[in-house]
Amino acid sequence: MVNSTKDKTPKNARIFTPKMSNFEMSSRYEGLSMKKENAGKSIDDLKLKYAR
Repeated sequence: MVNSTKDKTPKNARIFTPKMSNFEMSSRYEGLSMKKENAGKSIDDLKLKYAR
């Protein structure tokens, strides 16, 4: 029997997605920078590109 948390989450629950500008700023605080080729892409696009 598999007990998953996905079964317990409501269907209308909000999913947090940060603004790209906030994500870039927090990355700079950690010493990371965005590549110029990724400048106009959304976080979801970058997740798809760099998924492992």
